[in-house]
Amino acid sequence: MMRFRFDPTPEQRAGLRAQLERLQQPGAMLELLRPALPADFEPDSVRCTVRKSHSDRFVMRAQVRSRGGAERAYALKVYSDDLGQRVWEHAQALAAHHRPNGGRVCLPIRYLPHEHTLVFPWVDGPFLSKIVDDRKLELLRQAAGLAAELHRLPIVPEQLTTAETPVEETRLRCDRLRRRWPEMTDVVAPLLPAIEEAVTALDPAEPAPVHGDMAAGQFVWTGDSLVLLDLDMFGYTDPAYDAGHFLAQLERRCVTDPTLPPHAARWVSCFREAYLAAMPQVSPRNVSFYQGLTLVNKMYTLCRKQMPDWPRLVPRLAARARAALEAVAVSGQPR
Repeated sequence: MMRFRFDPTPEQRAGLRAQLERLQQPGAMLELLRPALPADFEPDSVRCTVRKSHSDRFVMRAQVRSRGGAERAYALKVYSDDLGQRVWEHAQALAAHHRPNGGRVCLPIRYLPHEHTLVFPWVDGPFLSKIVDDRKLELLRQAAGLAAELHRLPIVPEQLTTAETPVEETRLRCDRLRRRWPEMTDVVAPLLPAIEEAVTALDPAEPAPVHGDMAAGQFVWTGDSLVLLDLDMFGYTDPAYDAGHFLAQLERRCVTDPTLPPHAARWVSCFREAYLAAMPQVSPRNVSFYQGLTLVNKMYTLCRKQMPDWPRLVPRLAARARAALEAVAVSGQPR
């Protein structure tokens, strides 16, 4: 099933920190990368940059220069456990159906099991989340189309994840939120019964391969096409999960960022309409459910990150979550 949480052991954390320190040394990086380089590419030097670091994984950019002056850039994702092996196997299944001239998913080119490391080609360009100008609406439609392409693939990457699994994860987050920020108890309390009522009203769904963490920040615009990154949370479930998650992330941005342009008010409806037009078999009711569920989870994220003005923003996010969950139970909501 989809992996929503992972808490590495102290030994895994320490090993990952040591690996991060080691791979910032050019010699160690070149040694690691050599099996992934083309046979005719003789490396001479490498520049290493840490891009992200978490307790269970980190991402580095490696810019390799050959003796002839050619350059190649790679992204290395290093894990504290064997999740990279699972992602690699899933990527191989995706590669069998990959359409080079259609929507693009960035797939790893190599897995190095002894290093728990996936090697990817580096994708240059801004994240879709950073683009807020007039290109945004069209790019959101393209993102919806790419999501639909992924959901249509005839693969079963792992055991089915039912709606109860993310619901239980949300219950646990709400419990943690109330323990750590008791002043938010009255905000959170009405949402739990709304979730319990909404989950009973879901439409039957045909499961599909999903990204699991789909958001505008997972798409890069190269200038020619959108590229979808990061398969770590892949799964097999109702495709409405991905669509709802993407919509909730857009909605959170609209709630928390006062600098957005006026057309930001259309972002949510733009993606939703484009996705449902491409995937008419997906239940709009279920999309609303996962949108609401994700918004509840993001309330915890706002509190944990202590974003500016978070005591005011969390209730606003709760109101959006409540509206999405209540839409699920509305009789006659179109399919």
